Amino acid sequence: MQHNFWRHPSPPGIPTIYCLSSSGAIRTVWLLEDLVANGKLEKYNLKNYKRGKNAKAPPEMKEGFRLGRSPTLTVSPASAPDEPPTPFVESRLINQFLADHYSEGLWKQETPEYEARSAFFQEFSGTTLSTLTSLTLAMDLVPQATPWPFKVITMAIFYPIVKIMKQGLADPLQFMEDSLSDELPWFSGPKLGLADFHIIFAFDTCVQRGYFDSIKYPKLAKWHNTVLQLPSYQAAVGKMGGYNMKTFDSF
Repeated sequence: MQHNFWRHPSPPGIPTIYCLSSSGAIRTVWLLEDLVANGKLEKYNLKNYKRGKNAKAPPEMKEGFRLGRSPTLTVSPASAPDEPPTPFVESRLINQFLADHYSEGLWKQETPEYEARSAFFQEFSGTTLSTLTSLTLAMDLVPQATPWPFKVITMAIFYPIVKIMKQGLADPLQFMEDSLSDELPWFSGPKLGLADFHIIFAFDTCVQRGYFDSIKYPKLAKWHNTVLQLPSYQAAVGKMGGYNMKTFDSF
């Protein structure tokens, strides 16, 4: 059985990413595009799949890893490209692997304090922010996915719950707002880093689904607008095959 770590003494070769449209794969596709844009990676292979009915992943996603998760990264040693590839799953592990083996310190922060800040916000994104956003989204999607004539009933039940859960996002968003400044415009520190790649999917979801008030959180809005204008982010969105957290390409 292949495991989720790199054992080979030789450096890894060209990575392949299995990507589902409108998914958290944006965190890794954006990172890969940033590697390419900065000359750290010549190319990568992208296997992109559209979501099926009810936002399900197609069976082809299991080619990279048996659970069919998005994203999945596979890579073989550069010295043995025909060797069975090692699969990597879970965005934070994937991105850390890519940073360790390809980035040449591109996103390394200037001080240990900023490195600690980046590590914290990576964890914050995967726990506090993503958990609250995912729970709110799950409640919000039930009426959207419910056929008539039951939609009205589910709206009456779930939308009040969604309203309460949206209020639960206020404290984390305010914490994020207070953590940004002119000196620290990125969640990783003075420059773009791993934390920013990890935060983007949950935050894009909040923005697209109306969980975020740009007037109430101007520094967060500035951070997000800066990301939206980055060529690497725009290239990633263009290659995702769809990036719509309102419909998930299927509703």
